[in-house]
Amino acid sequence: MDDLLVALRAVIALAAVLGLLLFLSRRLQKSQNAGGNPLAGLMPKKLARLTELRPPKTPSAARPRPEKITVVARSGIGGKAQLVVAEFGGIRYVLGVTEHGINVVDTQEAPVIDEDDDQHDEAVGGAEEPPNDIVDRALRSVA
Repeated sequence: MDDLLVALRAVIALAAVLGLLLFLSRRLQKSQNAGGNPLAGLMPKKLARLTELRPPKTPSAARPRPEKITVVARSGIGGKAQLVVAEFGGIRYVLGVTEHGINVVDTQEAPVIDEDDDQHDEAVGGAEEPPNDIVDRALRSVA
C-alpha cells in the first residue's frame, strides 16, 4: 500500500512539472510571436506596463571612456630593469620598472601637438625633445 502511494505522488509531481513547463513554453511562444520581450509574457500585464514607463538604458557609447595610457618609449637598463616613458592625462612619466616594482623617476607635461606646430617644427628642425632623449636624460640623472 505504501509503495502505491509513493508511486502515485511521483506521478502527480511529474505531471505538475510537465504541466508547468508546457504552460511556460506556450507563454513564451506567444510573447515571441508578438515581437516583444520574451520574458514579458511571464509577467502580469500591470507589471509589464511599468517596465514600458522605465526610461531606456543609455548606450555604452554615450558614457565617457577613461583616457588611455600611452607608452611613448622604453629602454632596457639591465637584465629585468627598464626605463619607460608613459603618457597619461597630459603628463609624461618616466618610470623605473623592475621585477620588484615600478618607481616614478621623473614627470613633465606632455607637449601639445598641433598641426601648425608640426609644420613649423619640421622647418626649424624640431622643437620637442624626442622620447629617447628623455630616457637618456633620466638615465644620467639616476646614475
